[in-house]
Amino acid sequence: MLARLYTRLIEGLATLAGITVAAVCLLIVYDVIARNLGLQPPASTVALTEYALLYFTMAAAPWLVRIRGHIVVELLHSRLSGSVRRVADKLILLVCIATSAFISLLALLLAIEAFTRGEIEIRSMAMPRGWLFVPLAVGFGLMATEFLRLALRGEAVHDPDDRKDAI
Repeated sequence: MLARLYTRLIEGLATLAGITVAAVCLLIVYDVIARNLGLQPPASTVALTEYALLYFTMAAAPWLVRIRGHIVVELLHSRLSGSVRRVADKLILLVCIATSAFISLLALLLAIEAFTRGEIEIRSMAMPRGWLFVPLAVGFGLMATEFLRLALRGEAVHDPDDRKDAI
């Protein structure tokens, strides 16, 4: 049951990322139309778009790891022999887990510090600075979990049977 809830979380975040991308597109279209009609566009379009880029990237990233849509140097990876490839996969996954966990922890500490100090990010709108670090902490934490999941299942970093690039 916990695994199903976790899967729903990962898929829900990916869906939220897609909805956010669509909302940003609509916001930009509205901004352009308003300008061309001589209306006053929202002052916060640029800031909201920048924040959305951070949020939807971190929301979609764990799902991309799950479907192995992350970047792998296939040219090198595909040329490795079976046993060397398995060792390389384990090393790559260990580096990915450690790096993702470290960035997640660092972002969490920065968020706590920003909230504790009451720091505010001021652009065309004011926002607590800690909210810039929260998606990094969550996204990288979930990516570390997904990389760990791949490692525990003994899966390769890249699916050699995946032919989506051949289209």
